[in-house]
Amino acid sequence: MISVRERIAHLPAEQREKFAVLVRAIPVRLRYGPAYRRTRRDILKAHSVPFWGQEERRRQLIKLLSVAASTEYYGEHFDYVALKSFAPQVDDPFTVLAQLPVLTRAALSANTELMIAPASRSTVELVASSGTSGSPILFHLDKARGAGEWAYVQNAWEQDTGYQLDDWRLFLRGAVEFDESKDHLVQATTGEVVLRIQALSPEKIREHWKLVTDRSIRYIHGYPASIDYMARLLETHLPDDDWRYQVKGILAVSEEYTPAQAETFRRVFPNAKVSNFYGLSERTVFAPMDREWVFHPEPLYGITEILKADGSPAQVGERGRIVTTGLRLMGHPFLRYDTGDSAEVVGFNAWGEPTFKDIKARRGREGLVRADGTLFPTTPLNVHGHQFLCVNRFRFRQDEPGKVALMVEPSARATSEDLKDFYTTMVSRTKDQVELSFEVVDRLQVPPGGKARLVDQNIDGVVSTWA
Repeated sequence: MISVRERIAHLPAEQREKFAVLVRAIPVRLRYGPAYRRTRRDILKAHSVPFWGQEERRRQLIKLLSVAASTEYYGEHFDYVALKSFAPQVDDPFTVLAQLPVLTRAALSANTELMIAPASRSTVELVASSGTSGSPILFHLDKARGAGEWAYVQNAWEQDTGYQLDDWRLFLRGAVEFDESKDHLVQATTGEVVLRIQALSPEKIREHWKLVTDRSIRYIHGYPASIDYMARLLETHLPDDDWRYQVKGILAVSEEYTPAQAETFRRVFPNAKVSNFYGLSERTVFAPMDREWVFHPEPLYGITEILKADGSPAQVGERGRIVTTGLRLMGHPFLRYDTGDSAEVVGFNAWGEPTFKDIKARRGREGLVRADGTLFPTTPLNVHGHQFLCVNRFRFRQDEPGKVALMVEPSARATSEDLKDFYTTMVSRTKDQVELSFEVVDRLQVPPGGKARLVDQNIDGVVSTWA
């Protein structure tokens, strides 16, 4: 059953606000519907009663394996013979799962129609996502997933920052559904002031921040890079504004959250706590990050494995690829899905799953190509320290191996000496791996989707590795 909030949230933006008074009048505990309440209850119960959580994981996995066996792909593919002989009354479902092959992104896209459970054809929808890789993938998700997903997000936000269901947010978005001539849209139905990321600029920061202060908004939601950019504009152009001290939460989503951004948030929003989690468009893992930058997978959301190159589980201190199996969505089973990311194992939780840190994209394009064609990773290019204060944004553009342009949008306080120092720092960090030129631009444009890339990589076939 779809909740009132979810049903209205899927209406066109122009129609949505017609129901704002009605939606806000419904008690918040009822507004999100029974699926939300049930999911939230189960999240809390799994943590307070780990044994129940383990048994519930087992029940959900048995159901998932049975559903998968009914599909044309899993049920007939020779690599999944273990599914055909699976006997729930006798076999351990976790052992059976470990015997199955790892599902690649290529196999997912090529066979997504064959992976749909026969009984779920009318209840799933096709989804396309490029993630951080720039390489689109196709898959199907249950249509009625919103309320349950929202329960996980809300739970993380509340525990990390104190965010409550009726609190308003400033939501920085790249792809928006409203008139492109507008910078923002007020959405009382969902408690959001949606601000177009591409509209952020030194010239408009005062106008945009007034959207926050006029409504006493204390939570900022969006890509970390976009919030970081806005914070720097505030610091430079509204240095005496007091409302930033009232911001209670930074709700960082869908993008890597870096130590440099954390430092910006501590400086500009000193009383704000940050909520960040690792999750995928494919809905197979949800792992909130703690104050030590360690990610903890939610046990009822999915099963997380971290595997070494030989396929064996990585142990504490070892790095491996992140492989996940979603437990919530049954219409299109994801069995041992290779996320394309890697991480280092920190420990194991009460349900036997690894906790992990230092997530890296294995398939991304966040790398520079040396003259000999090998890849130079961008990790050393993350700047910490005073040199970063002279720029609003910076990006690398590469059109040919061995040569890279460093493009910089300077801050209002930047001097020529500051920019020279920044360039010198970046030349040092590239360690003569590439020839680095320097371009100062008035403004670095954000891509249509809103996610800022560190590297504008125009060389075909560039990939990074997790090893």
